[in-house]
Amino acid sequence: MNKHFILLLLALFTLPLIAQNSGSFERRVLIEEGTGTRCPNCPRGFVGIKELKEAYGDRAVVIAVHQFDNRDPMYLRHSNYPDCNFACFPDCIFNRDGYHYDPLYGWDLGSGSILDVAPSYFQSTTSTVDIQADASWNADSTAVVGNATIESQTSGETYEVQMVLVADSLTGSETYWYQSNIYYDRDAQNYPAGMADFCEGGKYGQGGFQWIYDDVAIASSYSMGRTQIPRINNLAPNTKATVSYTLALPVVGEKYSTAAQDLLPAAIRKDKVSMVAIVTDSYGKVLNCVKVGIMGSNTNYVKAVSADCRANNDVYSIDGHKLSGSSLRNSSLLPHNIYIVNGKKIIAVR
Repeated sequence: MNKHFILLLLALFTLPLIAQNSGSFERRVLIEEGTGTRCPNCPRGFVGIKELKEAYGDRAVVIAVHQFDNRDPMYLRHSNYPDCNFACFPDCIFNRDGYHYDPLYGWDLGSGSILDVAPSYFQSTTSTVDIQADASWNADSTAVVGNATIESQTSGETYEVQMVLVADSLTGSETYWYQSNIYYDRDAQNYPAGMADFCEGGKYGQGGFQWIYDDVAIASSYSMGRTQIPRINNLAPNTKATVSYTLALPVVGEKYSTAAQDLLPAAIRKDKVSMVAIVTDSYGKVLNCVKVGIMGSNTNYVKAVSADCRANNDVYSIDGHKLSGSSLRNSSLLPHNIYIVNGKKIIAVR
């Protein structure tokens, strides 16, 4: 079937739903990618996901779910994560709506683009359901205590909340960490421009190469195939409900872990761990989500500037220079540092 005809059909069926779901809350889109170190086709997912993040910024909440093979240090057992029904690898889904896409090509393998698919999910910027979250390390930094608050503009609905720890900058020197690559002896001219590094003569043009992995799911509120967070039932309009959950970091020798997975704990950098909070309807479709940084166990570090600073806040650098709240919130050049916002110490998180 012609790609443009399919996209037209998708738009026709999606636009009415978006109109019905418009509201006053910011709408973010969850993108879950099925991938793995031993998946030889998965380097193309690196390229497509990068394009999505560059195009949509913080509204694109990405989780890389490593489930191709349990010889992957980042492998996450199926019972410890919602069933995404990945049809192949690489694969990606938006808001768990049942449609599967190649994370680089979208609909048409080899000729399309994931950026052709994305607008139907991102064109609506508001939602009738909001989720806000905060997360902090426990006293010995072995677990993260997450809180999520749901607010809805509709009545009588049932909501499910899930929390996922994601890590950036994961890598290692052991061969388990090396990414398989089917493109190493292929001509880059036959592929999108972003694939050149993985093709013959490219920087990563080998059958296996060392890579730094981002957005990787390392723990979730799922256990034995279900979330351990109680459902929120019959939430009244314009009221809030808060749920909490503690997510433990992976440890060496965990039940069912392999030699490869025992390499993961040492690779996790605490300053590179974030939490994603997700709210779904009773059928499992994602209604909204949010990604937040994790605060230290030191209670002076009360919140992240990127999430809570406003232009009218009184903001000072630690050495006493006054700054605008909007510059702290929006500047990608702001160093990770400590600031004073309305008399409280704040960690700036980009």
